[in-house]
Amino acid sequence: MNVYDAAVRDVRDKRRQDVDNGRIAWQTALDGDDALYDAYLKYQAEVHKNARGEKNALDEAFKKLATLAKRAGITKELIDPPYRCAACRDTGYAGDKYCKCVIKRVIEANGDNLALPTAEFESAKKTAPNKAISKVYAAAEKYIADSDGKPFMILTGDSGTGKTVLAAAVAGAFMTRGAAVVTVTAFELVRRALEFHTQFSISDYVDRFTPMLDCDLLVIDDLGTESMLKNVTREYLYTIINERWLHKKRTIITTNLDPAAINARYGENILSRMFDKNIAAAYRLTAKNARITD
Repeated sequence: MNVYDAAVRDVRDKRRQDVDNGRIAWQTALDGDDALYDAYLKYQAEVHKNARGEKNALDEAFKKLATLAKRAGITKELIDPPYRCAACRDTGYAGDKYCKCVIKRVIEANGDNLALPTAEFESAKKTAPNKAISKVYAAAEKYIADSDGKPFMILTGDSGTGKTVLAAAVAGAFMTRGAAVVTVTAFELVRRALEFHTQFSISDYVDRFTPMLDCDLLVIDDLGTESMLKNVTREYLYTIINERWLHKKRTIITTNLDPAAINARYGENILSRMFDKNIAAAYRLTAKNARITD
């Protein structure tokens, strides 16, 4: 069983637990309250009369039952608990695909899916060293707010200019809105690729790669610092970027490389998707290296 199927089972188990808790609470209340039990029997009798088309006092019986149930601490939400996820009605599936609640659960259960420390956007914004980078933060605010905007954000610039901080701040903003977010370094991405490539396990692929394909926002940090492994680095990086490009899914990539260096290192297929003007907005951050003290 892969992590997604386990999450589906967990979602369904929690639904059954919610329903069972309501039934137990109702039965306990009936067993301990004679007036409530009598009102319940009267209500059931009136339900049967109504079903047979006979004269009945169903409305009155229901009102009395509801009053006594409320007095006993029994609410509608307890007897008929609302779904934890309205999208899938706690089944774990939306149509024939895993529901977003399952994807989010899988991602958040694995600490490896959040490689970057989360940052609060407004706090990070105050660290912007100059007006030029403040403008990039303004663009990032639009990126967060506008779900119909360009899904790719490419942040380039020298080391220490705040690319990672900005990417982590955007990721944090998405997470506070309930989005499923994965942040990985390029090194971690290649490590996952190498492990899968040497094992070719389907469950391993689902556990390691599906979160990067399914998440609402993917951040790939420090592209260009990873090892270039034959049949691994370019191939798996292309798979992830291409899938998210095809489905127009929110993706942030930070790198010290300029487009020419990206083309030389990874090839035109990756370059053209990263800088596709129809779905990508690219920003170069220019500032002194904040990690080096004067």
